[in-house]
Amino acid sequence: MKEFDIIKQFFKPRTSSIDAASVIKGIGDDCAILSVPANHHLVVSMDTLVSGRHFPADAQPDQIATRAFCTCLSDLAAMGATPSWFTLGLTLPTADVAWIESFSQALLNIAEENQCELIGGDTTQGPMTITLQVHGVVETDKALRRDRAVVGDNVFVTGCLGDGAAALALISNDVGVNTIHLHQKKYLHERFYCPEPQIKTALKITNFTHAAIDISDGLLADLQHIATASQVDIAVDVDRLPVSLACKTLVGGDKALVYALCGGDDYQIAFTVPDNYLAKIDDLIKKGAIIATQIGKVLPPDLPEHQYHVYCCKKNKRIELTSLLQGYKGYQHFAT
Repeated sequence: MKEFDIIKQFFKPRTSSIDAASVIKGIGDDCAILSVPANHHLVVSMDTLVSGRHFPADAQPDQIATRAFCTCLSDLAAMGATPSWFTLGLTLPTADVAWIESFSQALLNIAEENQCELIGGDTTQGPMTITLQVHGVVETDKALRRDRAVVGDNVFVTGCLGDGAAALALISNDVGVNTIHLHQKKYLHERFYCPEPQIKTALKITNFTHAAIDISDGLLADLQHIATASQVDIAVDVDRLPVSLACKTLVGGDKALVYALCGGDDYQIAFTVPDNYLAKIDDLIKKGAIIATQIGKVLPPDLPEHQYHVYCCKKNKRIELTSLLQGYKGYQHFAT
């Protein structure tokens, strides 16, 4: 099957529920031409997923499409942006029509759910690789950024932590995992293949938040990005970390804590809130408008200039978890 036949048959955008006026020219020309709303900034992110590295080689095409798109949308959520458009680079070993149809339908379903229109891309033959570039918009100067945390801010995280790493252990049939109930297996599979980008939550907290980041590389690693960019220290209370029963049951309490701190692949949002907006966030939580847990505090750096750290604590006392975390590095793009 020829490249342009694939595009025409399987990747025609569904414009029925998407703002077509924003796309002056989409698929079918050398470039897309887009109209960005007045008083808004364009927010752009790109992710590449490789078979055998980011998803199992035997994963189903609809699972791959959903995981690829949702993990990429998570970056927009972390910036407080509304999804608008995306491009797709699709590299496949063969032009398997049934595979492409399943993949494209799942991809366009997620696009339609998030009001995000496919505006271009490329297809070619080679080892299976999926590259997505997402484009969103955010009101001028309203984007959530890593470099805006302020000493005294309270650190929150959405959802549960550790599910991504636990799901990978389950899918990979790791030795040492415990037997869990069928509904817990289903829950973890969904967390891996269908992570929910926290777009709605991000839009609700934007006006009350200083800094934010999505949890893709692991809580400690991602909070370190905020600490470094904002030139602060961050203390994490390990007793407050939200960990699902499925994760605890599968790997036990100690490893569940390791997964929560370092596992990655959760695609939740960590964000910082000043004291004067705590009541606003608490109200959103109590009303069920968002699911979030307060897990820590932004502190002044206690080491010389240009050294900023994230550390764990219990009952306001710093604790050392080196022995527990030893040998576990979380997700590594170039791990051997």
